[in-house]
Amino acid sequence: MAVTDEIREALGVPELRGLWEAAREALSSSKPTFRLELPDDATRTAVGELYGRPMWGEGTRISVSKLDEALRNRFGAGLSQVVEALSGAVAEAEPVAEEADELLEVLDEHGPAGASWAAPWLRWVRQYGRVGEAELTGIVHAAARVLAAMSLSEPPRSWTSRASLAGRIGFPHSLDDGTALSRVVLKAAALAQGVEAPGNERDRRALWERCGVSPDGVSATVLTWALPVPGDDAWSAGIRARTELGLPAHLTHLDLGAAPARLVPEGTAIAVCEHPRVVEAAIREALHHPVLCLSGLPSTAARALLERLSADGAVLHVHADFDWPGIAAALTAQRHEAVPWRMSGADYRSALDRASQDRTDLPNLIGTPIPTPWDPQLADLMTTAARAVEEEHALQPLLDDLRRGL
Repeated sequence: MAVTDEIREALGVPELRGLWEAAREALSSSKPTFRLELPDDATRTAVGELYGRPMWGEGTRISVSKLDEALRNRFGAGLSQVVEALSGAVAEAEPVAEEADELLEVLDEHGPAGASWAAPWLRWVRQYGRVGEAELTGIVHAAARVLAAMSLSEPPRSWTSRASLAGRIGFPHSLDDGTALSRVVLKAAALAQGVEAPGNERDRRALWERCGVSPDGVSATVLTWALPVPGDDAWSAGIRARTELGLPAHLTHLDLGAAPARLVPEGTAIAVCEHPRVVEAAIREALHHPVLCLSGLPSTAARALLERLSADGAVLHVHADFDWPGIAAALTAQRHEAVPWRMSGADYRSALDRASQDRTDLPNLIGTPIPTPWDPQLADLMTTAARAVEEEHALQPLLDDLRRGL
């Protein structure tokens, strides 16, 4: 289709450039919808007038089919035709090579300039990052320092808090929600991870954590019992004192940061469970076998502790609910060298038999099945039986193991 003057004038404006870039990506990946950022009132107005409804906030979700319909009704051309026709105009409006090279040099000082996400990110920062021209080099420099400390291509093995990370560049609050630096850093993280830029607090937190950054150092915790810390320092003495009092320890990232370099002697057997009921029962029966509780899908604090214990040479044994979230939790622990504990197909069958004998009602197994590589039969049996077995229904055999020692 030849680009008419009417289409170029109406659709080739800067306010719609982000729409066409996002639409092009959605078409190439066959996505039915895509998220569009709305950085200012001019963009909200232009997109709203084209799409046929008012736009509010800093982002919205666009339906590919509805956008296609709106374009056909107004211009007689579909979305794919418009995107293809405007690609030349969009390219002409991109930053000149000299400007891009200048910012790539800033990135190169800290390493990420060669990453595939770097050039698209710099274009986004210039066009939609709401960063003044005079501040551009400074914020790219600060963002590059932050990004170099994040896990952008590999799953994290440790986590640092946002405040600590921001403190490294001398501005403790610069990564708080809503700041320009946090906005541009999260955009780079989203591009690097191949996900959409987060549009709410929950998604922002998830993306930070996915890249090795905890939103703070105190909210994520891991429940522990009777960790045999050998040190003669105050931290180790405090953990031992809680065990002597029959009390568990909830450890945060700050706690782990203050802990001694070695947490347990090499070869220490540690039970890793999913349900706090196991910890409570072990305490009530005075079983001083060390236990780490995941409390569902492991928090960043739990994963950090698993990593440190594994590095100390501890032998981790993981048990979880026989449901799909429990299998996911066990797989996460396996990434930190934990071995399944009473998590075979035979164990699941025995749990079903006990429930039948005790006339215990088991909940339906819901969700998408997850493979169990340590025993492929387990996933098949769970899918066939379609019953979930919570950890507390298998409590006695677990306690017997703790009593004898894993």
